[in-house]
Order: sequence, then C-alpha cells, then structure tokens
Amino acid sequence: MKYQRVLIIIAFCVLAVSQAAGALAQSSQSIGNVTAVQRQVEVIHSDVSGVSTVNLGSSVLFKDSYETKSQARLKLLFEDDSILSLGENTKLQITENIYNPAQSQRSTVVNMLQGSVRALIGKIFGGPGSKFEIHTPTAAAAARGTYFIVWTTNAGGQDPTGVVNIGETGKVAVSNIDPAIGGSVELGHNQYTLIDEGKPPTPPSGISPDMLQSLINSTGVKDQAIDEIPKGMEAPGSDVSGVLISFPPGQINGGYTGGLILPTVPPIPQQPGAAGTPVTVITHFPGG
Repeated sequence: MKYQRVLIIIAFCVLAVSQAAGALAQSSQSIGNVTAVQRQVEVIHSDVSGVSTVNLGSSVLFKDSYETKSQARLKLLFEDDSILSLGENTKLQITENIYNPAQSQRSTVVNMLQGSVRALIGKIFGGPGSKFEIHTPTAAAAARGTYFIVWTTNAGGQDPTGVVNIGETGKVAVSNIDPAIGGSVELGHNQYTLIDEGKPPTPPSGISPDMLQSLINSTGVKDQAIDEIPKGMEAPGSDVSGVLISFPPGQINGGYTGGLILPTVPPIPQQPGAAGTPVTVITHFPGG
C-alpha cells in the first residue's frame, strides 16, 4: 500500500515537472520574426531576466513585451502571415497565441498599453475560438480578416483609444475593455471610433484623408533585407523624421481627435544623377 502511494506521489511530481517544462517551452517558442527595426527598440522575454535590444531577423517569442522609443519603429511577421507595425513610443505584449493551421485555428491577443500599431490580418480562420484582438486600457478591437490601426492618446487625464479600419474588406468589432460596459460597434472601410474610459465606443464615423494619412505614416516601416545591412548601420531610408502633425482638439468628420499628435515620415528626395561627359567614338571598317 505504501509502495503504491509512493508511486502515485512520484507520478504527480513527474506530471507537475512536465507541465512546468511545457509552459516554459511555450513561453520560449518562436511565433514569428522581426522583419524591420528602426532606431531603439527593446524587448523583454518572459523566460529571460532583463531588457534586450531588438535586432533585425530575431525571433518573436510568445509573451514578448516590446517598447519602441522616440522615433523608433518595428515590424513583426507572425507564423500565420499576420503583420504588426509599431509606431514610436509604443508598449505592447503578446498575451495569447495559438496557431494550428491543420484545425484552421488561430487565437492571438495583443495588449497595447500605449502608442500606435497597425495590424494586417490576411487570413480568416474558422476553427473554434479563432480570433485576433488588440486590447488597450480602454478598448478591445477584434479583426475579421482586415487591415486596421489602433492608437491611444492622452486627453483630459484619460486615455481614449482610437480604432480605424483601413481594409477594403472585412470588419473590425470594437467594444470597451470593461465587459460591464455595454455597446459595441462594427467598423467598415475607412471608418473609425473612439473609446473613452467607462464609455462605449462612439458611433462609426468616416475618417478624414489627412488624419488617415497621418495614422498610416505614424505606423509606417519599411521591410529590410538582413544581408543588405552592414553591421552597426541602418537600412537606407530607415531614418525617421521628428516632424510631427498635430490635430487640435475638436471635431473631424464627427469624431473627437483628443489632440492626437502623430509623427510623419516625409518622402526621401531622389538624388540627381551625375552629369555625363560627351564621348566621341570613331569606328574604322576594313576597306572603308
């Protein structure tokens, strides 16, 4: 009898150790790659102490926490071909990631504390529990196979969240992060909403071209080829300007901007070609 108890205790211990090892392997599992990084970006891995600098081509791990500094940008490509582009001064963590293409299942949740992020969701998965959501301190945005931007501002001591659907197909469902606050909206092409603390999302409104372009610019980052970047050098065109466009508090197409300030990336001027030198070529043919 005692021998059986000992075996049971050992079995439970082995199971506990196996589960812990499985959880550790999951937190260190690669779920994507960094395809572009500009200026200073930091990452905290859940199973490693301390802060690391993000490098081009490095793996994206489950439960990674990223922070882009001033004028920095970052682009992440996930295994399911979803893409996240982070603007400057952005903090986010990958809090949930389940990917099982054989079962048509993908469940991803990203928690953004501040900043701006553009998400491209190229595939729709019909498996049970499939979703792709971005959460902020005030909002939850769930994509249904589309292209959208989420940003946070700071106005009146609160942190309203903005969400705009820039995809030509698909919808974005938006609600307050607090499930006790009823009301949700669906955003169609070029529609946006704002979500304040303790309030439901504002009704969908058409976004102005200037505001849309500024949001796109603020989350724009060019892909970089690893073998084209010399050590210690940024890729050509990766510099980010400090020029800002400011939208004063007020109404833009029926929506409150909250004093949104967004960085822009100006076009890179084309360098003029070098002046040529005329050359005279004299050709002699036999018998000529």
